[in-house]
Amino acid sequence: MKLAGMKRLEWPLLVFLLALLPRLAQLGARPFWLDEVFTLQRASLQPAALVFNSFYNHHMPSYFLMLRPLVGLGDPQFWLRLPSAIFGALAVMLVFIIARRVAGPLAAVLAALIFGLSPTMVAFGQEARSYTLMMTLILVALYGMVRLAQDLPAAEKKLRAPDARAGWLCFILGTAAAADVLADSLPWLLTANLIAIVLVAMGKAKGAFMRNMLKADLMILVLAAPFYAGLEIYQQKAFVKTLAWIPPLDFGRFWYSFGSVYFMHLADSVSFRVLDQQGDVLVWVIDAALAVAMVSAILRLRRRPVMLAVLGISLLLLPVSFTLISFWQPILLPRYILWSAAPFAILAGIGSAAWLDGLARRAQVLATLAIGALLLANMLPYYSAETKPRWDIAAKMLAKDVQPGDVVFLSDRYASKLLATYLPADKRPLVLAKHDDSLKRATKAVNEGKRVWAVYGLAGQGSNEAVKKDYKDNQKLFGQPQLVQQAGGRIVIALYGPPLPAGP
Repeated sequence: MKLAGMKRLEWPLLVFLLALLPRLAQLGARPFWLDEVFTLQRASLQPAALVFNSFYNHHMPSYFLMLRPLVGLGDPQFWLRLPSAIFGALAVMLVFIIARRVAGPLAAVLAALIFGLSPTMVAFGQEARSYTLMMTLILVALYGMVRLAQDLPAAEKKLRAPDARAGWLCFILGTAAAADVLADSLPWLLTANLIAIVLVAMGKAKGAFMRNMLKADLMILVLAAPFYAGLEIYQQKAFVKTLAWIPPLDFGRFWYSFGSVYFMHLADSVSFRVLDQQGDVLVWVIDAALAVAMVSAILRLRRRPVMLAVLGISLLLLPVSFTLISFWQPILLPRYILWSAAPFAILAGIGSAAWLDGLARRAQVLATLAIGALLLANMLPYYSAETKPRWDIAAKMLAKDVQPGDVVFLSDRYASKLLATYLPADKRPLVLAKHDDSLKRATKAVNEGKRVWAVYGLAGQGSNEAVKKDYKDNQKLFGQPQLVQQAGGRIVIALYGPPLPAGP
């Protein structure tokens, strides 16, 4: 494969541009879901109110401050998601750079394909949340750790030593910046320290490396302390209490996270399930190939235990610990283990390259193109999948049909925030003035002969089965609906009470 020139900057830049294309495609087509509406609302605040609102709701303000200038540029579904697309593409570029440094250009190309064409990675690259930014910054830190691990004698010198300075700088600044974007990044700091401990225990690094790591930890603490002080002072409630909505861990929840983050299944944005069908042969073939590639990577790196430790611990610590914690407090979700998909892709790229190393260069090129085509074919259905409920359609339907005196009942109390985002300004008072999530009020309205528009659908993450159960149970209170409409495939709008007047 004619990849000898890949050490130049042009190749990482080309990877970035190619990775950006699938993330820009239909970037503004999907409606916001609840978390993205919160992003829009927060980024629209004045700076002081934005900072307070972020800390109060257990978020760092940095990402939302970055988005604030974009709010007034036009369609918020495009502009507020654009940074995520850019950072998602940068993350693919960093995966390429790290894999190339560890195992050469062929492994780098394959790792970038695996990571860049993952349906879940593309989906997070099209969401107005800070997860791809955090992941990119952690990959900067991982790049620094890889540099240090490749020259441990230099890493044991002073932090500012010329041959170690770049590695320590990437690790410190990348980790601190990630911590100042999302507290979800803190497990990376634990991961890095565990790597250092393991390398010392293996006899591959000396105590000086661990002392340098502790100095780096102190610098990171200093850089992150102001944000976490603000979080401690102003947050509404402790972080653990904000996780109460996550359902208990079962096999379905487990596969929802692992199948989407590490393999090639598309996760639903709001329900705890994957979207591909059981009969979709291609995704299972790719998954099997990835599993074999991981075994090949371990065999290839067994003679390089330092690098195997760096990448293996970076991959395993987060999902293993979160799975174990979830038996006590459920916490395993794709967003919380997202960054560990990068070391998985790097290892899978290294293992895949091991299969192709013995081929002629022309055969390597053809095989790489074939792998890319398979991954692309598996990813393309993402664009036609309804990964987010169509609250934009529901808003149009309600704006058209709701009349003065009608009552709107929302099965999900947060649906009002989504409807308010998409309703025309002159229709918001009419549709939302009498909305209420109280069954008692809605039942009373039906009994009084009023028309009740009952809207069933998820605004944030939850169970579709629970929504269906609410719809069935409420039939006992409201009676049979006069009209049932679908807003996309995920939202049902049912009219109870007197039928609609006949048209002219």
